[in-house]
Amino acid sequence: MKKFFFVILISFLFLSACSSQQGYSSAYEAISSIEENVTPTDSSSNMNLEGIQPSSYQLPNEEIISVYEFDSTEERDAGKKHFDESTQLLSSHAPIVYQAGNYLVFYYSSVASKFRTPEINETTYGAKIEKALKSIE
Repeated sequence: MKKFFFVILISFLFLSACSSQQGYSSAYEAISSIEENVTPTDSSSNMNLEGIQPSSYQLPNEEIISVYEFDSTEERDAGKKHFDESTQLLSSHAPIVYQAGNYLVFYYSSVASKFRTPEINETTYGAKIEKALKSIE
């Protein structure tokens, strides 16, 4: 009988260790988990996509994350297409774009990159943002 309980306990500990990734119910929760000092900021100057105004957050290093929450993945895809079409003409620094569920997320990194859009591994928070957004349930 003691062996049975021991096996159950070991199994429980093993399963708990395998499920270490936190699941988030919103992009705000995911982004807040990236860094302790993420603060909401004014997003009135950001682009309106398919009638959606983003929520924006400032990271401690002054970089910005803009989050568009759409009603469906189809609307999110239309918003992404609209963004792509409107930024083709711009020669400036473009954000890293993430898609998770109904969210379209732009990370405006301040890294000096030789590319128009910086590589995730060149940035301070790119990989952390990607990992957090992948865990949205």
